[in-house]
Amino acid sequence: MSYKYWIYGLNIESELEMPEAYERDFSCEPDVRIVFGELPEEVLEMHPERGQGDNLCAFSKESVAFRVPDVADFCVFKDKITVKIFDGAPPLYPPSIVLGTCLGHCMLLRKKVVFHGGGIFKDGKGVIVTGESGAGKSTVTDALLSDGFSFIADDVCAVTLNEGSTHLDMAYPQQKLCRDAAIKRGYDLSELIYINEDRDKFAVRLKDGFMPDGADLNYIFEIALSESDELSFRKVTGQEKLMLLMRNIYIGDMGFYLWGVPPEYMKYCLKVASGIEVYQISRPKNKDTLQDIVKFIEGTVKGE
Repeated sequence: MSYKYWIYGLNIESELEMPEAYERDFSCEPDVRIVFGELPEEVLEMHPERGQGDNLCAFSKESVAFRVPDVADFCVFKDKITVKIFDGAPPLYPPSIVLGTCLGHCMLLRKKVVFHGGGIFKDGKGVIVTGESGAGKSTVTDALLSDGFSFIADDVCAVTLNEGSTHLDMAYPQQKLCRDAAIKRGYDLSELIYINEDRDKFAVRLKDGFMPDGADLNYIFEIALSESDELSFRKVTGQEKLMLLMRNIYIGDMGFYLWGVPPEYMKYCLKVASGIEVYQISRPKNKDTLQDIVKFIEGTVKGE
């Protein structure tokens, strides 16, 4: 049996059921197939121990393979993802890994521009909130969702260049929240999906407020930690604008940066940069500035 999904602007046919994903039927050939099976021989040959042990991780320009101990093996090509689930694996883990890490690698292999951050929408404007791990991008995104923004993507934001616009593609209607954020939102933790024992996160499946067809992208806001005691905002332009986008490419250090960024990918990023506004928000480490950040982003989106 196979399932058909619409994820990150791609038609996906999958042997693995992914309840989190948005189902959509299609009659054309799928962009990506997700199948059950063993790791291909050419992948095993790239690994010194031929896939033995817990530390399987192999990269090439055409594929990525890795093992999550006690969960599954994964092998990613630009048009195919192979999954071998281990006996006793927690049933929610394989779909979560496929939807995040695997499809993130898949889109890089397809030379699709993918940012690490949350994608949201309000007043006809698409927004990505990005930044390094721990900077607070998830907290800011969650606060904006609570203030009436619509959900497009969580953690992985794929964009597509259309004629005259940059489109932010829908991911899947599920948001990951840390324990504190979930409690603050008033959720009963026993009713949520515990998906990440290492980072203590929960998954919330969204019944409404998400946009299956995505939206045009207008703004990227980077949240950065600062040694200053003051919160600061600035519009980023010129070459620095492109560099900001490049450093926030999803798993870029594990993808293109191992082999160099292809010239056509750099051109694609330049086109994305030319069609949107980019801001950097530098916040002090030990001061609560969340409401000021939310106010700035909301005001910018409204054109105030």
